[in-house]
Amino acid sequence: MQAGKIIGIIGVILIGVFLIIAGKNILSKNNIDGNVVVDTQDNLDEQKVELGMKNYNYYPNIINLKYNVPAKIVVKTDEVKGCLRSIVIPDFGIRKIIKDNDNVISFTPNKKGTFSFSCSMGMGFGKIVVN
Repeated sequence: MQAGKIIGIIGVILIGVFLIIAGKNILSKNNIDGNVVVDTQDNLDEQKVELGMKNYNYYPNIINLKYNVPAKIVVKTDEVKGCLRSIVIPDFGIRKIIKDNDNVISFTPNKKGTFSFSCSMGMGFGKIVVN
């Protein structure tokens, strides 16, 4: 019976940590550290963005892309861990689980505007701005 209580307490602590991190990310509604980070390398044929993780969120969490230019988001698998490896970009129909040998999300941003992306649990999130 003692072991059951200890496991229950550990479970409550883990759930609390999860809720604190998720709440921090949701309530901040800003980008990390208040900085808009643009990390695109583009030419006429393709745009490339490297996506990492900082402070339990995607970094950069605001990505600027050009309209109708094919884009590749390369996820840094040495940085991005846990549920942040399950990336969802609903407005472009993207849902992908990142693996060490499959870490590129390729798509053409064919709509202008600001679009949300997140992990499948909503703990990590960001914006894609298409101009």
